[in-house]
Amino acid sequence: MNNQDDNIDETIQINQNAQNTENDYKTDENQTQQEPKDELTELKEQLDKQKDTYLRLLAEFDNFRKRAEREKFEIADFIKGSVVGDFLPILDSLEKAQLACANDESIRSGIELVIKAFKQLLEKYEIKEIDTECEFDPNLHEALMTVESDKPNKIVQVFEKGYTYKDKLLRPAKVSVGKINEDKNEEV
Repeated sequence: MNNQDDNIDETIQINQNAQNTENDYKTDENQTQQEPKDELTELKEQLDKQKDTYLRLLAEFDNFRKRAEREKFEIADFIKGSVVGDFLPILDSLEKAQLACANDESIRSGIELVIKAFKQLLEKYEIKEIDTECEFDPNLHEALMTVESDKPNKIVQVFEKGYTYKDKLLRPAKVSVGKINEDKNEEV
């Protein structure tokens, strides 16, 4: 019986060992299957991060390109305005010469042609003369003096014309502005 008991114990032991080995194999198999899944998930996450980084860099570069293009045009506009602004005193001189040559019609007509050509050039480059037939605007006009007038805050006289370039001020119009005499106000 002892022998039989030993055989039974030995058989049980063998079965347990076989079962443990089978469980170990299943566990190894599950781990092997999970490892590729974990590795695959990790690789997908890395790919998503790289894709996100790439898209952000692409958007940043596109914004940089647009900003550089816009700045290029702004610089070109500034240079155009600056160069044309340097020529405005010449136009002022021509207009004064035109007024001074009231007696000599041939010289006056020649100066008028030059002024006309000059103004066409200004128009071509979007240089506009500031309106002075209006109320005083400190953003566009420079008041050199005030004079008594029945129309307060109106421009009375223009000393130097002003110009804008694409709605940016190149040179303010230098003007005198009307004001009501304070003594007359007190009498009323």
